[in-house]
Amino acid sequence: VTLILEQIGFAIFCDPFYFIMRRSSTLLKLFSSNDGEELQNHVKRSLRQGGFHEDNFSEEVMRDAYERFLAKNPDFPALNSLRETDFSQLDATTNYETGKEKKPEIYFDYTGAMQPGKSHVMRAAELQTGLALGNPHSSNQTSTMATQWVLRAEKAVLAHMNTDSSEYEVVWTPNASGACRLIAQWFDFGKWGSGAALAISADNHNSVHGIREEALKRGAEVAYLPLDPETLHMNRAAASSILTGDFSKAKPHLKPSMIPNPFSKKAGSGKKLFAFPLQSNVSGVKHSLDWIPYAQERGWLVMADAAAFMPTNFLDLSKYKPDFITMSFYKLFGHPTGVGALVVRQEKAHLLLRKEGWFAGGTIAFNTVAGFGADREKAHEMAPGKDRFEEGTVNYANFIGVKCGLDYLKEVNNTGEHYRAKLDGAAWDPSVTGYNNMKSITLRVRQLTNYLLEELNTIHYPNGQKLVKVYGRSNIDDAKRGGTIPINIMDSNGDFVPYGLIEEMANRHHISIRTGCFCNPGIHEAYNFLTVKEVGQVLASMPDQLRRLDSTHTQWELNRCLNNNKKMLGCIRISVGFPTNFDDVYRLIVFIKSLLECDWSFDVPKYKQRVDCGVRLSQQVEVRKPQALVDDIMVVGDTIQI
Repeated sequence: VTLILEQIGFAIFCDPFYFIMRRSSTLLKLFSSNDGEELQNHVKRSLRQGGFHEDNFSEEVMRDAYERFLAKNPDFPALNSLRETDFSQLDATTNYETGKEKKPEIYFDYTGAMQPGKSHVMRAAELQTGLALGNPHSSNQTSTMATQWVLRAEKAVLAHMNTDSSEYEVVWTPNASGACRLIAQWFDFGKWGSGAALAISADNHNSVHGIREEALKRGAEVAYLPLDPETLHMNRAAASSILTGDFSKAKPHLKPSMIPNPFSKKAGSGKKLFAFPLQSNVSGVKHSLDWIPYAQERGWLVMADAAAFMPTNFLDLSKYKPDFITMSFYKLFGHPTGVGALVVRQEKAHLLLRKEGWFAGGTIAFNTVAGFGADREKAHEMAPGKDRFEEGTVNYANFIGVKCGLDYLKEVNNTGEHYRAKLDGAAWDPSVTGYNNMKSITLRVRQLTNYLLEELNTIHYPNGQKLVKVYGRSNIDDAKRGGTIPINIMDSNGDFVPYGLIEEMANRHHISIRTGCFCNPGIHEAYNFLTVKEVGQVLASMPDQLRRLDSTHTQWELNRCLNNNKKMLGCIRISVGFPTNFDDVYRLIVFIKSLLECDWSFDVPKYKQRVDCGVRLSQQVEVRKPQALVDDIMVVGDTIQI
């Protein structure tokens, strides 16, 4: 009853289209009027239409397609036996818990989470259950054993990136977001108004965007590096200017004086921090690693978000030396979850200050209660080095899984390298490199993604309209794009089909895709050619009471306004991992092709109504030159003209 009342409350303010995008399964249960039944039946028809049919799927045709794929990619690192032995959970036809028959899982959310390999998990479990481990904050035998595994895991993390503790140190965090929080809280921007700055790529996870709030409080300017709306790479000219010190190309650009009540005015010279993702978690774009030395040569410290990059790529810290690196290990090998790291360059570690505010067990070397009354400043002393950032007891039991996971990735890559060497008739020695170069994993993911992109670009309605809108580059380049593809499904008129509906249809066929904005608003605003003034107009038009009603309402109201103007904030994300095989890719393509049969029309006018957001965006916006920035906008009444 509570759920139904909640949905009815939303319905007062939001049109039914909102539910199709966000809560399509609940939608089907709620409509009771004749009009509602009509829409309900329409959605049910669409759900039935999408999927695999006997007349559009054939094992024989798929085998022929695979042979053509191999002919085009003779060096494809085949890991078929690994899929059968280590990832059988994907192909299982029996529910492990209930014993009931089920469909195999077609998994395409590897950017969200890697699937754990069975041998890796079993090895970690065997060690964990065979060892007596104690809290490492001691020196007894069980504590010493735990500490040894913490150190082994740290060594393995650094070795995986071809470095060691003489150059970098590992600060354990719950995830990559926790690593970003440490940067936000403790990076020393220096003296207020002394040139301190934070430069952020518009293509960043919200965990990185959040650093801007703390940077402004500490007196730093915040400048955003815009994206090229066509390629979704950082705009090279604008990025070069900003990193050279010219913030006029930043969109947007905020100075600390624009923020009320600043609380921090530390002494010292201003520090500049540049934060960008090595690979986008939405577009799959691999931003050039050369931005690291380019920024450093111009006086910037560099924070590289490697969370989406490292699962399928090699970050060689002997060649590129970012000052801070953030990562989550479940994205690399699926297990364990809840463990991440901030990898800090030793010579820059002193720039992470933690001298004041809240402290915890493990972060202090000394504390006194009685002394607090006598001399507050001397009543506690923070622990030296990285210990001051690891609050409480670290997740020591799971560090076994981290070490085993990194070993497992190396074994997988070695299997691929050995297979490719056999194809060439050459011997291969896995001891040549002491680190995992990820070469075979990178190649396998690139070739499968390339095939998927090629096929998606060939699907058309009879009138020539493309079914699939691919954002960013439509062809893959190993140096410029990874295994993540953002798309939207279009109807035969070129209008967007709600991505939530596509996800619901995929779910019915056990196809795991991801929809939404993926905590990365900047990239969606870029491919919609949105500007500061446009979004500002939308935000200003929203009634405060609606924003208070629902914390997600601002996002959906913006999406509603965009949809009125033939735009969609958010998309479908398809991401490939090394467990992905050709069968997965082919079956996904068959599912997407079957969407051509769906009737996407919503003919009842009232279903197309929107709450008027008071803003009309230019219909010509998508043909603007990528270089066009906010200066090209003119506001006339309630109308924005580009």
